[in-house]
Amino acid sequence: MKLELFANTPDIETLIATAMLTTMSSSKPSAIFHRLEKDQERVARLVGRIEVQHGSILDHNRLCWLMETSEGEVLNIVLRHRFFSFTRLGDSKWLLSANLRTAISYALQHRDSFSEDLIESLRDVAPTIHRKICGMLI
Repeated sequence: MKLELFANTPDIETLIATAMLTTMSSSKPSAIFHRLEKDQERVARLVGRIEVQHGSILDHNRLCWLMETSEGEVLNIVLRHRFFSFTRLGDSKWLLSANLRTAISYALQHRDSFSEDLIESLRDVAPTIHRKICGMLI
């Protein structure tokens, strides 16, 4: 199996931190987002405090991967977690789409090479969340 993240919501952790603060602030979400864009340390502190069970905060994003695997493996993943979206691109090529909540939920429930590749693909786009999940899996 080969998995490659090729597209994602920009500033994914800033967006999640914005969602967190929006529930506790009278400021407009766009104002919060623009303030947070300039303060990535605060973003990391906020995102580092989230509990992965809180779905609504982790739903505010989209990730897309190119995946090379068998139809049987795709079926296995879909049967284990219904929130992944697959589109066949060719014989063994697939477009996989999900949000962070789906990827994290799968990785915490299933210890397999697919979950390892999912979490590793988050290293650059969501570094704080990547570190938190890696710490939980140890």
